[in-house]
Amino acid sequence: MMRIRLVEEGIASRYQEEGQLMRCPVHLCTGQEATAVGLCAHLRPEDGLFGAHRSHGHYLAKGGNLPALVAELYGKGSGCCQGRGGSMHLVDQAAGFLGATPIVGDTVPLAVGVAWAGQRRGDGTIAAVFFGDGCFEEGVLHESMNFAALKNIPVLFVCENNRCAVYTPMSERQPDRPIHGIAQAHGIPVYQADGNDLAAVWEVSRQAVARAREGKGPSFLELATYRMLEHCGPDNDDHLGYRPATEWATWQHRCPVRHTESVLLQQQLSPSTLAEIRAEVFQEVEEAFRQAKAAPPPDDDGGTHLFAVSPQWPLEAPTSQTDRQLSYGQAVREAMAQALSQNPDLFIIGEGVPDPKAIFGTTQGLRQSFGSQRVMDMPLAENGLTGICIGAALHGVPSIMVHQRIDFLYLAMDQLANVAAKWHYLFHRPVPLVIRTFIGRGWGQGPQHAQSLQALFGHIPGLKMVMPAMAQDAKGMLLAAVADPNPVIFLEHRWLHGVIGTVPEAPYQTALDRARRLRTGQHVTIAAFSFMVVEALRAATVLAQHGVEVEVIDMRVVQPLDMEPVLESVRKTGCLLVADTGWTTCGMGAEVVARVVERAFADLKMAPVRVGLPDYPTPTAPALTHNYYPDAETITQRLLPLLQPSLRPPLELLIPLLRLPGQRDVPNPHFTGPF
Repeated sequence: MMRIRLVEEGIASRYQEEGQLMRCPVHLCTGQEATAVGLCAHLRPEDGLFGAHRSHGHYLAKGGNLPALVAELYGKGSGCCQGRGGSMHLVDQAAGFLGATPIVGDTVPLAVGVAWAGQRRGDGTIAAVFFGDGCFEEGVLHESMNFAALKNIPVLFVCENNRCAVYTPMSERQPDRPIHGIAQAHGIPVYQADGNDLAAVWEVSRQAVARAREGKGPSFLELATYRMLEHCGPDNDDHLGYRPATEWATWQHRCPVRHTESVLLQQQLSPSTLAEIRAEVFQEVEEAFRQAKAAPPPDDDGGTHLFAVSPQWPLEAPTSQTDRQLSYGQAVREAMAQALSQNPDLFIIGEGVPDPKAIFGTTQGLRQSFGSQRVMDMPLAENGLTGICIGAALHGVPSIMVHQRIDFLYLAMDQLANVAAKWHYLFHRPVPLVIRTFIGRGWGQGPQHAQSLQALFGHIPGLKMVMPAMAQDAKGMLLAAVADPNPVIFLEHRWLHGVIGTVPEAPYQTALDRARRLRTGQHVTIAAFSFMVVEALRAATVLAQHGVEVEVIDMRVVQPLDMEPVLESVRKTGCLLVADTGWTTCGMGAEVVARVVERAFADLKMAPVRVGLPDYPTPTAPALTHNYYPDAETITQRLLPLLQPSLRPPLELLIPLLRLPGQRDVPNPHFTGPF
């Protein structure tokens, strides 16, 4: 407790020093030291602990490296996040402090996931997470408590109730009801204590930790405490009037450090011993600040820490002498079955995974083969369950998570964008997680069930995203995604599941960072994504009958985007059309065109063309979808002006070959499965 207090006093006294060397927000926990120390006294190094934005005390109480903490505040390379995190992002893997982040509720599901992974492995580890009373207004907390209770997971939810979120008192944010009653409603046992009484915190923590270790599931601890200083910064800001002076004075008399000193003196500890402790810790803290100031700044790594190191993939797609034919959906199912066989820790979870329809047939029979603990349904809790799977991944238990529509990922955006995408960059911890999700036109799916959001997620550094169009790639890229130590979003267009292709039976991996040339040509280049690859190949086949040679490149990957085959092709043809399943504005077509213009502008004979969706939501009625979704006919119409006049066949000759019966109003004829 003394170490925490003196570190924070050191921060407060130096925060506004000349040059403002600490260039990060600081949220000090002065006055809340007993909650961290009382709990962490019962945790082992292998037990996981997560914090939030006010976590200096949690980090130090768990045994976190003091010089690394101070160096991080100064943005030095010796900091616990090498200067990439600052005060609000802390980690010490060796001590079991697995991370702190400033988004309220972010780390709650991670703790559940770590504890669940320990439970699944039977390794005896438990986990705990600290959060404030304001977190009770976040849905992710309730999603996490629900799942922890459902699965009897050994995790401790620890609420430091200081009655204030930023500057707003709890009475203005929440109805008049006890916080712990909400936890009880989730079926979780509750422990309450005076959070400024170290002995009281120690005792309830002992009981909750023992309960978790005995396999009795989660517990909720409500610890009443008080932060002495401002929400963000080193000062006392009570002059702002958000809390009465009498309140602050009352809690000053209940200072946990002073209270503990008083108890120790009553137990015959001498004042000189207390003074020696303070002097010893003071010197330790002063030395940490001295080292931090003298330490060199971090090297500019240019983002090389964004991803964990991936396996070395073969340069070319696998070759096979077999003519074995599988549908795209069957290839996905085979990949998951082989991945489950290869890795006994891997599990599949998602809404509808064990449903009789088996998600377009892609999970058919997997539960019967591998059991309900490895192939399971999940609650309707997209954000919480995504975070829980991230937490399990942090403890070395990977998963394939299935979201039946990419539209649902909006609900998981916080965990995907703020946690999964940034964890390795901040904390050097891999996140082996695959998100299978579905895009594109369905049977009247409409504005909220048929979106293609690849450009949105492709905009987030730290997420990999692939969208294979061929059955062979679907299997190889899914197996590669499972083997990759990074979060991978695996996009499947509904209409692809019935497309047939040659697929080798043995397991293989296909690179997650390369586009693929499917057809060579000299007149025009088409770079296509997902189902538009099928339409591009159909257009190219028809055009070839009239002497037009189209080069078709299956982009396959959104992030990291592989432009080399496109640039090489454009330097040959001088003409480019990009076909995407998403919206044209700010879409992947725009990104491909921009990169070609940047790197091969002189080779272009005319302006590139983008084919995609118009700028309004996806409609439902067939009469509205007729001209909404592009196809081979659309591609051909937009491609013809790119050709020299002597090469342009009359459009009226092409349309009968391009326009299949009902092509624009019913599922694609390539599709043979349920829609």
